[in-house]
Amino acid sequence: MGDGSLSQDEIDALLQGADDITSGPEPTGMFDSPGSRGGSSFSSGEQSNLRNMLNSAISLVAPSLSGYLGGKNLVLSNPVVESKSQNAVRSDFSGKYVQISMSYSGALNGVNLVIFNFRDAGIISSLMMGDETGSVPADITDAHQSTIQEFTNQFISSMATQFSNKIGGGVNTTPATVSIAQNPSDLQLPPGDLVKITYDIIIDGVMNSKLYHIMDANIASSLGMGSGGGMQSQQQSQQQYQHQGPQTQISSVRFPQMGESITSGGYGDIALLLDVEMTMTVELGRTTKLVKDILGLGEGSIIELDKLAGEPVDLLVNGKLIARGEVVVIDENFGVRVTDIVSQDERFKSVNK
Repeated sequence: MGDGSLSQDEIDALLQGADDITSGPEPTGMFDSPGSRGGSSFSSGEQSNLRNMLNSAISLVAPSLSGYLGGKNLVLSNPVVESKSQNAVRSDFSGKYVQISMSYSGALNGVNLVIFNFRDAGIISSLMMGDETGSVPADITDAHQSTIQEFTNQFISSMATQFSNKIGGGVNTTPATVSIAQNPSDLQLPPGDLVKITYDIIIDGVMNSKLYHIMDANIASSLGMGSGGGMQSQQQSQQQYQHQGPQTQISSVRFPQMGESITSGGYGDIALLLDVEMTMTVELGRTTKLVKDILGLGEGSIIELDKLAGEPVDLLVNGKLIARGEVVVIDENFGVRVTDIVSQDERFKSVNK
């Protein structure tokens, strides 16, 4: 109103706004993305956890996938997460696609469906088959399907490893199954509510496109809730410790950092050891067998190791673990790209074994 006073309608609107502030946000809400239809609800904290977990996982998975592409650098980034119904997901697609399905079990349970544009699948399979130009084949043959199946198997298995590390439980995968979707009705979407994740996928000089990951809502919910559990448990443990009986006053002893003694005078005394040779070993995995099993080994025998596909290999110096990494191909030789340096505490534990 012109005189500065409020009408009854304006007063009612202000009171309604105050009620909204007092009541606070709803306990759960849909993924805040355009076009969402149906699906289970997630809190804002779970949404943030899921996005952070996906970003963290793909940053570690992408380099291992580059090894399949003839040295071409691959970048996966910007996961866009949408909670949708099956019909809403199908309406997002048109044309012909290559689809690969894999399931999780264990700490995560549900189905993953990875969808490639038909052209993108042809480029990736051509690179994997040795065509450095990544030219699109006239048709996706069985050989091309097999290569894109292996690429996706590595992608989903590596993601499972990263998820397992985050949520603190083992995640198993089923073999990948590949098929051609002539139209959206052929997409083999997981049952129930779905979460659609769209990644930017870039292969240097060859492709700049989208990769689609359709995830069972059960998996997304478990990931959203699981990534924060470790911190919460740690805080609860600290609170329980603080509420225990009388505490003894303990003062911390400060020891000089190892780097200080080594670098205070250049290399210092460690210079005496710089020309000492040490044996560096890359360990793919281990297993335990009975004598009768070992005696029964022959050409063609397969030995199952204690590591999942895509899991980092161990880098040992004189038999002691110092780092972890991923296997890469350099020209015609194998190599290891270091992805994680073992902490000092873990190295000391290894030394004392």
